[in-house]
Amino acid sequence: MSESVSSCPTQDDLAGYLGNSLNGDFAGKVKEHLKACGKCRNSLTSLLKVKGEKQAAQLSPAFSPALPTAPVATPPAAPIPRTGTNNPIPSFQVKPKKPLAPAYEFLDPPTQEGSLGVLGNYELIKVLGEGGMGIVFEAIDRELNRRVALKVLRPELADEIYRKRFAREAKIAGGLHDENICTIYHVGQYKDVPFLAMEYLQGENLEDYLKREGFMPVPLVFRLTKEMARGLDAAHKQNLIHRDIKPANIWLEKGNFPGEIKRVKILDFGLARAIGQENQLTAQGMIVGTPNYMAPEQIEGSPLDSRADLFSLGCVVYRMLSGKIPFDKENTLAVLQAVLEVEIPSLENMERQMPQSALTLLTKLLARDPNQRPSNAQEVIEIIIAFEQGTGSENFNVLKSILFKAPIIPPGKSVKKSSGILFGIIALIAALVFGIFIGLAKLLN
Repeated sequence: MSESVSSCPTQDDLAGYLGNSLNGDFAGKVKEHLKACGKCRNSLTSLLKVKGEKQAAQLSPAFSPALPTAPVATPPAAPIPRTGTNNPIPSFQVKPKKPLAPAYEFLDPPTQEGSLGVLGNYELIKVLGEGGMGIVFEAIDRELNRRVALKVLRPELADEIYRKRFAREAKIAGGLHDENICTIYHVGQYKDVPFLAMEYLQGENLEDYLKREGFMPVPLVFRLTKEMARGLDAAHKQNLIHRDIKPANIWLEKGNFPGEIKRVKILDFGLARAIGQENQLTAQGMIVGTPNYMAPEQIEGSPLDSRADLFSLGCVVYRMLSGKIPFDKENTLAVLQAVLEVEIPSLENMERQMPQSALTLLTKLLARDPNQRPSNAQEVIEIIIAFEQGTGSENFNVLKSILFKAPIIPPGKSVKKSSGILFGIIALIAALVFGIFIGLAKLLN
């Protein structure tokens, strides 16, 4: 590759960057390119992960404290030599064990076989995932003997701006306390490596779930949307907007039974900022977030409030209902244009029929004009509760009993026709009930 990094570095260039084998000027250009290119950051982290796995494979077997080891036969002890001038006791020298090597250069050597290394008071067991700014490890807090998820700033981004942004995320998330937001235990820095320790959650993120399952049942979508809205409401009441709500940042905590989702947890407040304040760590006019889940005003660089998160929430709801990525286009520019110009992602040609309540919720959340969306996250919760209890404004959901279900509106068909049919059914039932009542009255007389 040439000395210019206007195009993405090759895999060899990235490997050379990791191995410190590039010359100083070119290494600096690659580093600057990495700050602006998420694709290359992910490639570099993948190379770093492979490097760590290779180093870990050279260590002893994987750390598995819960698994019993097979008994090892002890060889018979050698006879103790007799003392005396002719039989002196030989001196035995125990060969020292070779110290364990850390799997990553920024870690101290592990204290247990099979672990990746040590960062401060934390023994790192394995990599759980990578994000835009950090690597997340499963770790053990050795002081409290507690399992945690440890997020560490990516080594290749450890300059002043990213350190401040990472510290800001930790401060923001650490001040939020809600059952639908991931809890932060500890924020610190060890040997110039910033980290934050979070609660260790069993389960998976929503992105992985949807890639496997496709879509969710409507009642489950409503339930999880309420929980996401509760978490957002807690953040918004602290004058914070998340700015990157997407399936990868929604954790589905595992329940007690197979396939059970205990609750939702919102992750990664790395792009969060105070409502009405400019983020000095982001260049003015710079687009931050994930394009397929960004509000129009976020793309335009307009002032943001909590309703930008609600648009992103609507995109997540669309994905859960349809199994399709919202505003899915051939490239980022086309995605941004679609968000600005399309009123709502197409709900046609879906693999299943959709109740009108779901379409109504999507229409409210995905309105291009923020003033046409719900005014806050609590209002989203109230709208869904109204649907569930049958007290919403839609006529189809007035009658709620074991005998009747909300009518299914096939994609592309008019709501008025279905509502008219329902009114006819309700009128017929009312006439029957009235007739039975008159009949009973005559019998009693």
